[in-house]
Amino acid sequence: MSPLPYEDPDGVSYDDPDRVSAPRLSVTRITRIHPPFPARYDQHTITRAPAHDPVRARQVVNELSTVAGVLEELDPVRRRDLGHPQVLADLDYVTVGCWGSAVQITDPAFGEGGITYHLDDAFDAQVKEHPDARITGVCEMGFSETYAKYLVHVPGVPRVSADGWDDMYLTGDPVQTLRAIGVTPGEPGSADVSVEDLEGFVWSAYLDVLSSGLHVPFVSEQLRVSVFKVTRSQDIQDAIEEVWHRH
Repeated sequence: MSPLPYEDPDGVSYDDPDRVSAPRLSVTRITRIHPPFPARYDQHTITRAPAHDPVRARQVVNELSTVAGVLEELDPVRRRDLGHPQVLADLDYVTVGCWGSAVQITDPAFGEGGITYHLDDAFDAQVKEHPDARITGVCEMGFSETYAKYLVHVPGVPRVSADGWDDMYLTGDPVQTLRAIGVTPGEPGSADVSVEDLEGFVWSAYLDVLSSGLHVPFVSEQLRVSVFKVTRSQDIQDAIEEVWHRH
């Protein structure tokens, strides 16, 4: 295991039995934006984002339904330096960023393969505890094909949920969620949303609007996250193995 979680370890071949089943592409993340909601960050204004709060991050990780306990807390790292889990040991690590009213959690336990609801369960727990926040959940897993799931909670309007492989199955209204936060689809800086054309729908842009510009790290940003090595309950461990372990 390298000192930095998710670095590609030297000497691990694709045939290594300790390698995970989706080594090159994975995003398993929940982002909460609490009121007062900040303006959307861009590559310039991200420098003015609040500094990471490691004390709050410890509180967040201990409240996660996917975590039984924390074994070790590593030094905070820049979130743009994190990659994807490469070997099975990486699946024991959770990262949490707390920047003012924003909280971002990356946990391999949120991963799915199209037949389970691991992200849904964790997302539901977050919505129950923080109903006033804007919450986005993302699962993107690169197997031989890419599976994706996106969940959105905006206070006052029905949830948006989309998942699938080549074709996405959508429930809820993405346009309604944008209008609920004061964004008109098609305006500069907003996603071009068309529920009649999901192939042309840019999910990353949509999620970036809802998460105040924090969906994807900026190349030059300095935002930091806390890194925790955690233990899991048996059912969560089984769920992780179901998705990530090579068979």
